[in-house]
Amino acid sequence: MSRRSWVPAYLALVLFWGCSFLFNAWALRSFSPLQVAFGRIVLGALTVGAILLVLRLPVRLRRGQVLDLLVLGAFLTAIPFALIAFAQTRVTSILAGLLNATTPLWTAIAVVALLPLERAGRRQLVGLVVGFAGIAVLLGVWNLEELDGLGALAMLGATACYGFGTAWLRARFSGADLSGAALSFVQVLFAALLLAPLVPIGGAPNAVLPESVVALLGLGVLGTGLAYVLFWRVVRDAGATTGATVTYLIPLVSTTLGILVLGEPLTWNEPVGGAIALVGVALAQGLLGRGRQPVPPPARR
Repeated sequence: MSRRSWVPAYLALVLFWGCSFLFNAWALRSFSPLQVAFGRIVLGALTVGAILLVLRLPVRLRRGQVLDLLVLGAFLTAIPFALIAFAQTRVTSILAGLLNATTPLWTAIAVVALLPLERAGRRQLVGLVVGFAGIAVLLGVWNLEELDGLGALAMLGATACYGFGTAWLRARFSGADLSGAALSFVQVLFAALLLAPLVPIGGAPNAVLPESVVALLGLGVLGTGLAYVLFWRVVRDAGATTGATVTYLIPLVSTTLGILVLGEPLTWNEPVGGAIALVGVALAQGLLGRGRQPVPPPARR
């Protein structure tokens, strides 16, 4: 196998996750946030399930893993997908994509909290401070009257869920015998079960537009199902460090699409704050200078 055989999967992953914020914006024109989240989860589960069948990969669960997988389904999929969809009813896809890139900051905090042997070094602490300073600039905290605080909090809540879920994944499944695809399938399946009772809260869909249907398919099949499988392939073939760098490229896609396709405005503090936050992310992950091996983010967006 070529040393660079993972590159097409990596680029597709960046594109699929980068497009997810555009897809959310289009899907929300017809469906409620809960309907968007549930629809993409179900479509994602069907996609991963089909891949498992084609590749004949088994899914074997131990009884003691069920609760842990429910936690992953909740914090890596159900809750953050619903929060991101809700946030995008109040903030631009540009801001949502940039805030999503701060997930590794929350992951670094959660890893230290859940894994006592993982001590944060000085460089990681500096990275957290720089990262959260970048978030403050990104949000434009000096101009709070123009900031939709609820939308921003929903996005930060989603990234905090991702951080906790990633740390839980590392703590409970680092030695598990489940393949990445099998783990992803069970995760989204449990997420669908958790979210299903809440979907009626959103009421009936509005007039269903063709672009909303296409966007929901894109979110489920590409941004959830295929992206999960591609992510684990990149981590397997190129390593966790390379997998973690996806974080840096997703905002380039989401911001470009927000400007060119959705016509969203870009304020000066968003790219500046995003750049500062990403420097903090790189420090917290140990990608700048010598640091501990970064924790790969879970398959999500």
